[in-house]
Amino acid sequence: MKKLEIGPHETRRTPDGDCLESWDTLDNTYDCTYKAHWGKDKLPIEDGDYDWVHASHVLEHLPWWQTVPALKEVHRILAPDGKVTIWVPDAMGIIKTYQEDPDKFLELERDWVCGRGPLGTIDNLNPDKDPWVYMNARVFWGARPGELGQEQHFHRAMFGYESLCHVLKQAGFRNFRLLKRELEIDPGHGWMEVGVGAIK
Repeated sequence: MKKLEIGPHETRRTPDGDCLESWDTLDNTYDCTYKAHWGKDKLPIEDGDYDWVHASHVLEHLPWWQTVPALKEVHRILAPDGKVTIWVPDAMGIIKTYQEDPDKFLELERDWVCGRGPLGTIDNLNPDKDPWVYMNARVFWGARPGELGQEQHFHRAMFGYESLCHVLKQAGFRNFRLLKRELEIDPGHGWMEVGVGAIK
């Protein structure tokens, strides 16, 4: 099986627990198999070349109007019946949780590293521990401690399960399923994420 991960991080783990060398990679910043800006560039990959394409917490960083074109590029490079797996912040769930119970939302955010820490983290923007501030940080920011103001980490599109299925369908995918993290392989981003798998 030929596999591609879009937007890997330096500390990444493969989604199937296989060795790093078993996955090709694509990014516009890190040293990867392919250098390209997903959503802006045509991917430098032949049609139907991959069996599985994976992107974890990458799609939300693309401007919303580039979402479907980016997914169409994934569709193009997948072989027939190839699969895509996408993980993103569950913006709809984040907002719903905040609206229904701000205190519960605050409790859920207790261990988020962006919610506490040294000078330069969002903790300095939220000294009163306001759930509204944490909610906005989850939906729009996406940075890590020490990365305050780095625009590449800003979120530019919002998704929930239904909306992620919707844009995947627009890109030509079918057979959508809600993903469940295998925590022993990849702990992911905790309570605030949603993953969808689909087939070309």
